[in-house]
Amino acid sequence: MTREFDLILFGATGFTGRLVADYLKRSAEPAPVRWAIAGRSRDKLEALGLGVPIVVGDALDPAAVRAMASRATAVCTTVGPFARYGSELVAACAEAGTHYCDLTGEVQWMRRMIDAHHERAKQTGARIVQPCGFDSIPSDIGTWATQQAFIARFGYPARKVTALFGEQSGGLSGGTVASGMETAREASEDPDVRDLLRNPYGLDPEPQTPRPAAPDERGIGWERHLKMFTVPFLMAGINTRVVRRGHALAGFPWGPDFVYREVMSTPGGVGGAVRAVGITVALGAISFAMRRPMLRKQLARRAPKPGEGPSPEVRERGHWKVRLVAEGEQDDVLLYTVSDRGDPGYASTSRMLGEAALCLARDPLSSPGGVQTPAVAMAQPLLDRLRRAGLVFAPS
Repeated sequence: MTREFDLILFGATGFTGRLVADYLKRSAEPAPVRWAIAGRSRDKLEALGLGVPIVVGDALDPAAVRAMASRATAVCTTVGPFARYGSELVAACAEAGTHYCDLTGEVQWMRRMIDAHHERAKQTGARIVQPCGFDSIPSDIGTWATQQAFIARFGYPARKVTALFGEQSGGLSGGTVASGMETAREASEDPDVRDLLRNPYGLDPEPQTPRPAAPDERGIGWERHLKMFTVPFLMAGINTRVVRRGHALAGFPWGPDFVYREVMSTPGGVGGAVRAVGITVALGAISFAMRRPMLRKQLARRAPKPGEGPSPEVRERGHWKVRLVAEGEQDDVLLYTVSDRGDPGYASTSRMLGEAALCLARDPLSSPGGVQTPAVAMAQPLLDRLRRAGLVFAPS
């Protein structure tokens, strides 16, 4: 199938969209990429000065997004909150057989897209891949890579993988805040959304099928292999669901009883213990506030607004590291590290999302169509790209 463009980046004038556009402009592909930028305002798109074709369209205009999807092999979007602005584009891509990636963290919306478009995307061959930023590439590709290393070393897959999100530094953007607020609003108003968010397997093909217990971390724990404290991780409710969906879609290659969990880590010792208590209390307070409309509005007023985000200096000084502990039979253990330079949510996310988009647009993938996860859709080709982009995926 020949399309006018390899890739269209939708939302290029937003905070994250500009970073992804800059990354695509600098990317060194073996052959030139035929790509375009898209958004509502031609003037704002032209002001970016990227020198690539421009596509004008509104996320809420079904005809406009259908036309956009028909022109490209793949579409990458940063236009959120996705529950508000993303549904028409997913529908258009699923119908047109156009590959798609985003950086949503809105589990309730992801579930709706699975239910509405997975079967049609399977028929058309469209790979609808969610999400492809700091949510949830380190978790999903990281777990897949950890299991490949474990199998290579021990000859069988690990029965349990724990991801510990440790040292990280960066800033917060208004778009991320808006997506979080949208999820909290829906959960406060709809008991079905609350039930979905509580279900550890809420994104699985069959979310009500009995599976191993996998509760989200609620308190302070201890990781004996790393000798570190563990505490709840804010993004675990997104990332764990994505990893579990990917495992189910792949046909449970690591066994029906495979368990994946995700936490945040602090160093062992008194200082780490104090920090663990502080993080746990702070997350509890945020969770309490997000469930109450008046407190949620006060948080929103103090947070960055859409279009705002961390400065270039903050983005470039940032960093992050994830330690994965894979455990098998007879005390077989493998430690694995995923890390990157740059702010996790923006400098690093722009690399991850950009490489995922290029992978979908350019690489000869063998995966089927459907609403996929990064590891199911792209696996080794994306892992290779991420390593070339500077991310570290390696046994510790």
